[in-house]
Amino acid sequence: MQIVITLQCLHPIVANTIIADLADGECILSAALMDSEGFTIERTSTEFRPMDMTELMDLLSESPMITVVGEKNTVIVSRLDSGHSIIIQCPNGGNLGKARLKLSKACDAIVPFL
Repeated sequence: MQIVITLQCLHPIVANTIIADLADGECILSAALMDSEGFTIERTSTEFRPMDMTELMDLLSESPMITVVGEKNTVIVSRLDSGHSIIIQCPNGGNLGKARLKLSKACDAIVPFL
């Protein structure tokens, strides 16, 4: 008798988990992963529309991270070397330093799974 174990592709699951773990309700309200063409791969909230932020990355292509402070929220976009982007939405008055640190760690962690 031979037992065969097949390994399922865990890459999408791990990437989804990394994005889901970003949203903590404290310094990050929602997060999204977008591909190099601007399509949303994963997001934590259906109310969060990260596609609008990709145009900002095109304007400032040299910068890997952009912070946009709005009236109700702050949005931080980080572009990866693969062309993917992780976008987070933070509350105004939240800890942006902690949010940027979590975003940087998520960017490093997600690269092998893209």
